[in-house]
Amino acid sequence: MYLIIRSNADDTSYKIERLDIEKKGFGEGPHWDVESQSLFFVDLKIGNICMYTPATERKISVKDWNGPVSFIVPVKGRKDHFVIGAELDVVLINWDTTKNKIVWKETLITVPDPPTNRLNDAKCDSTGRLWLGTMINEFTQKKIVPGVGFLYSYTGTMKGGAEMHLDNVTISNGIAISSDNKKFWYIDSGKFTVDQYDFNIDKGEISNLKTVFETKKHNISGFPDGMTIDNHGNLWVALYEGGVVIEVKPSTGELLRTLHFPKAHQTTSLAFGGPNLDELYVTTANEEVTPEDAVKYTESGLPANQVGT
Repeated sequence: MYLIIRSNADDTSYKIERLDIEKKGFGEGPHWDVESQSLFFVDLKIGNICMYTPATERKISVKDWNGPVSFIVPVKGRKDHFVIGAELDVVLINWDTTKNKIVWKETLITVPDPPTNRLNDAKCDSTGRLWLGTMINEFTQKKIVPGVGFLYSYTGTMKGGAEMHLDNVTISNGIAISSDNKKFWYIDSGKFTVDQYDFNIDKGEISNLKTVFETKKHNISGFPDGMTIDNHGNLWVALYEGGVVIEVKPSTGELLRTLHFPKAHQTTSLAFGGPNLDELYVTTANEEVTPEDAVKYTESGLPANQVGT
């Protein structure tokens, strides 16, 4: 993990400091919990859910299920309650973070994908509706299969499970929503794009696809992966196997900034946090690297933290 600190409010330079949290894993799905002032994330392939509290430097993780876990989202107003993505199940858990123990768990829904798929990235909109996507389970199938995934949404009041919004998805990844709830941004890593939709939050509908950024046109290496949005309305995207995080202005498609992680090329996802929500935590992975890459990318598999927007 890294801590990247902006020098001052008017400066665009950053100081990068490594924070040693989870070692040699597949960090993913970071989510900042304001109430506990803690970062929650997953070690996807192993299936651990993790918690890091910067003020005390406390680090804990736990696992009480089989298979990968792709996301963890705190439940608003319910201390120590979380929703996680375990293979194809959306599971509500009570994780006693004081004792680091799973007290109970309940499967809310199982998305109707083939059993060869798994859940991947997920985010909630401002109503609490969960948006979640799927892809091939590359850990069991040993390959990426194009177009077999979906994008769904789910609320606890839905009858019949999740609602499907997109099909023919290869790797469902980053999700971000504008502060006025009128725009919805989405990444299917297989397209190498950031796509924009008009968003009807009352109906939970997305429409009118428009591509706002293409990584290949900007000669950016890697696959666009996790994504978040800052208070200026700019999108921040992690590039898997690119070792960078980029800042994009979606209204113009302008590339505003590129931040490099030379010792961790599998940058996976990111989330703003900290007391002022001006710290950007960036997770990384260490998945099936060659012996040569293991020597070159010595800090892979560790989340990273960046301060300043």
